[in-house]
Amino acid sequence: MNPKLRDYSIFDRFNFERKPVGVKFLITKPEGVQRLSKKINFCEMLKEAQNSSPFYVAEEDFQCVEPFLLGMKDPEPLFISGLVGEKEGLYQEARANRDIYQHLPKLLKGSVKYAAFSPIDQLPFDPDVLVITANVSQAQTILRALGYSTGEIWSCKGTPVAACSWIYIYPVVSGKLNFTVTGLSIGMQALKVLPEGLFLISIPWRLFPAIIESLHHMEWGNPMKDETRDENIERIQASFEEMRREVSGDN
Repeated sequence: MNPKLRDYSIFDRFNFERKPVGVKFLITKPEGVQRLSKKINFCEMLKEAQNSSPFYVAEEDFQCVEPFLLGMKDPEPLFISGLVGEKEGLYQEARANRDIYQHLPKLLKGSVKYAAFSPIDQLPFDPDVLVITANVSQAQTILRALGYSTGEIWSCKGTPVAACSWIYIYPVVSGKLNFTVTGLSIGMQALKVLPEGLFLISIPWRLFPAIIESLHHMEWGNPMKDETRDENIERIQASFEEMRREVSGDN
């Protein structure tokens, strides 16, 4: 595992209540990182990493069946058949639940044997994906940074089950930022992973340079939020008039 090269200190400015977590997928056992000493669900590893030292997991450390999403094992037939979703009342019929497994992001079988997790302030590696737990104001700044220099639009993808696939894996295989809101995932809500109403923003490694640079240069927050409605309209109209004079050359 290569050592960390990138500087992530710009994220310290947010003063997040819960630490961002870097996740890296590996074929070789990470050196200098302890193995998790208990079995938990894939989605719970985010919460675990927010409150611990860096750790790694192997297939045997998952309480859930999700290691197949990482290509670590074959999928459980009862899950991919959709029968579980039907029996649990999550989907009308097995066929509806079964359909999502045609679309869930997955890593190639055999490509990953270990997953390493670390809070951002202890990162010993450059992560494949950085998962940020944010409030609305913090999320607004991060999502604006995505397109600040490029015009990139943001979007989100997900399903009510298997949220871990969309949080950890989709950004890596697609190269796109993804986000969800806590409380939308049935499994994470049942396991009490995080309080409801928080943004989970997953940034893939390909976007680190642009987003970090934008956070260094852009104005954070909404510069208009403290204006009254009338003040906002008046200022915008005055700004438009000034720009029109500039474009027309009428000074």
